[in-house]
Amino acid sequence: MLVPTSATGFSKLGGDPDLPPGASWPKVRGRPCAFLGQIDLSAFQPHMRLEWLPDAGRLYAFVDPEGYGYADQVQVSFHVEAPGEPRPPPLRALRFPERRVAFEQYASTPSLDWLGVDLTETDLTDAELDHLSNLPDAPFGDEIQHRIGGYPSEIQSEQMAIACEFARRDLLPSHTESEIAPAIRRAARAWRLLLQVDSDPALGMAWGDAGRLYVFVREQDAKAGRFSKTVTIHQTH
Repeated sequence: MLVPTSATGFSKLGGDPDLPPGASWPKVRGRPCAFLGQIDLSAFQPHMRLEWLPDAGRLYAFVDPEGYGYADQVQVSFHVEAPGEPRPPPLRALRFPERRVAFEQYASTPSLDWLGVDLTETDLTDAELDHLSNLPDAPFGDEIQHRIGGYPSEIQSEQMAIACEFARRDLLPSHTESEIAPAIRRAARAWRLLLQVDSDPALGMAWGDAGRLYVFVREQDAKAGRFSKTVTIHQTH
């Protein structure tokens, strides 16, 4: 979890990015993105090391506030160079208030959707299904969930890893289990949740009706520092 802190540090949500000199400000569909947040991996990894993330370097995330439905709605860049001075946004770019964040470790449970469980083949009671459906959100209660790593806490039913693989291949999503080829299912196992960004009134972040942004990256891309190849999924109530 990315939790508020009064300590000074690099990692934060909103504000102005400390981009290295020469780094460009992302622009998609003809408009500049809004700065979403930045994370110092060398500060994060000691809390719960994720082997598929680099041990050092800095992640910068930007969002197209109008880009719902686009896989590139969130733009992520990775830099090992020293950060620069805070850079104000270009004209017409939305700016969120700043919040410094620290890291708290929680247990993360995959949902039935993430596991690809076919409910028609299970012999579970309604109470058991409700319990299993609530497990991914259980550790967090009603807290706003800004997170790095773990499994997504889905708002809607969706096999997100499958959706990511379809998006990466520029294919239309499949709507029935029988239409998903085995090769797609195998490749989908490589997708990891990089960031989950919740709607947050205090930061002026509203993703639909109290929705969330989920940013995924393939394990092999993350290990190689290729964070330009992420896929964003948006869900709302």
